[in-house]
Amino acid sequence: MAALGLSPSLGTRAEPASALSVVRELGALQAQEYGSGAWSLGVRSGLTLAQVEQAVTDREIVRTWPMRGTIHWVAAADARWMCRLLATARIRSLAGRYRQLGITERDIALAGELFETHLDVPMSRPDVVALLAAQGVDPSDQRAYHLVGHHCMTGLLCQGPLVGKQPSFVLVDAWVPHSFTPSREEAMATIVERYVRGHGPVNENDVAGWLLQPLGFTREALALIEPRVEREEIDGQVWLTHVDARPANGPSGVHLLPQWDELLLGYKSRDLTLPDEHVAKVVPGRNMLFQPTLVIDGEVAGLWRRREARLRVVVEVEPFMALSASRWRQVEREVVAYGHHLGREVDALAVGAG
Repeated sequence: MAALGLSPSLGTRAEPASALSVVRELGALQAQEYGSGAWSLGVRSGLTLAQVEQAVTDREIVRTWPMRGTIHWVAAADARWMCRLLATARIRSLAGRYRQLGITERDIALAGELFETHLDVPMSRPDVVALLAAQGVDPSDQRAYHLVGHHCMTGLLCQGPLVGKQPSFVLVDAWVPHSFTPSREEAMATIVERYVRGHGPVNENDVAGWLLQPLGFTREALALIEPRVEREEIDGQVWLTHVDARPANGPSGVHLLPQWDELLLGYKSRDLTLPDEHVAKVVPGRNMLFQPTLVIDGEVAGLWRRREARLRVVVEVEPFMALSASRWRQVEREVVAYGHHLGREVDALAVGAG
């Protein structure tokens, strides 16, 4: 929890951190859905939704597909090299899906040419789909999603600021004022060091799984940062911690985490954070559609959901066990912090336990 920037809990912090510093510290944060991704930043920083959006507008951070074919927040200056280093494995794995959808190399090349010509300024997702259709590229049946995603993974595109309520896409070359251009070894060392520092203790499988890279790549990268990693063997498993890891100063308290937070998605195994008896509640159907979670001292202890009421937002909290009065006060404090993030009045509502 300390490494992930979740200790102490948000409601006890004094000053907000910057979105850029949070993203760089962890390497990347999952952000499949915009609001959940913004809260993943907010819960670690104290930033409001408007401040997160300003960091996007200021071109400090972007959403893109650097690894695992999944949308992440990354530092804008890191978007290109991270995608070029890490996305190849996922692109290869999509070949069968491309064949199913009838996406050809010509479609990919034509889409890239269209994007290079028209996306020098942010264009909303519907307008990108319309652009493809107007130029004879069939956007139906997720074809547009995969064509845009492909060119994000190659480092050609990233997401820009929202256009209305829609995500936008823009050329990295046009949007990012300065891109780092590390060598392959420098890039490997940088991303692995950030992951270990921002997630540790971790093991080799965690690193390989988060990057979606083979163990050979993982071990080569870890060897590059060997002097800055401490290794500890417990029950035959070697755990890696960065020498500059944040100190863990006691229990981490109560958190309301978004659907796809790094606490659950940043590791190969969730055994330490999500008890087996609660997996089906958090991931119904085990289909990777995670529910927002109530986390107490680093362990998933319930669910929560946001509901729009007539004049305010209601956060319905469903703990898996009865909470003491002091714990419930901590929950209410985190609900207030979430309301501050949204810039809305928010009420907490308990909807049962057990």
